[in-house]
Amino acid sequence: MTRKYWYVALTIIAVFAILAGGRYVSHTPSTHGPIAAPDGTNGRNGRNGAFHMPTSADKVHMTVHLALPRDSPASPAVLVVRLDIRKGWHVNANPASLPFLIPTVEKVTIAGSPVALDIAYPRGRNSHIVLQGTAIRVYNNDTVLKASLSGQALDRFKATGSLILGVMVQSCSDKGICLPPATLISNLPYHS
Repeated sequence: MTRKYWYVALTIIAVFAILAGGRYVSHTPSTHGPIAAPDGTNGRNGRNGAFHMPTSADKVHMTVHLALPRDSPASPAVLVVRLDIRKGWHVNANPASLPFLIPTVEKVTIAGSPVALDIAYPRGRNSHIVLQGTAIRVYNNDTVLKASLSGQALDRFKATGSLILGVMVQSCSDKGICLPPATLISNLPYHS
């Protein structure tokens, strides 16, 4: 086979792997971080030996809490998300450094309807990975995302008793190997 055919074959394999992996969306059921299975596997490694297609959710988890306004009722409530990223891995910053990279994105729904958020995505750090002459900016372990909920959204949250938070991430190793993206999901109950 010529070099050209090798590149074509590898590209087809890579695209298939990404498309196949995109079908597997992970859900993190707890607002207090991952729940470990009795065998310590976090319930995702196929205890019965079944095949598991790795996704970004295997390397990233999140903890979520709501900071309610204390000083002034007019102040917004703040959703605080901490990313727990396995050592040697990172996720792309938002905005992503290049158009084909998948940024970290936070979204909220209440009773099935999207909620507008005022999100201050951190800048991220320089990963020292350079693609197309651009240094890639990433988030590491313990990165915190903060999103303000408007008073109207907070009232809807109180009325329904819960909101669904989704954070889409694509995890990549510090060596530049990326897994298919995943959306981490947390159902956050309202506590006054």
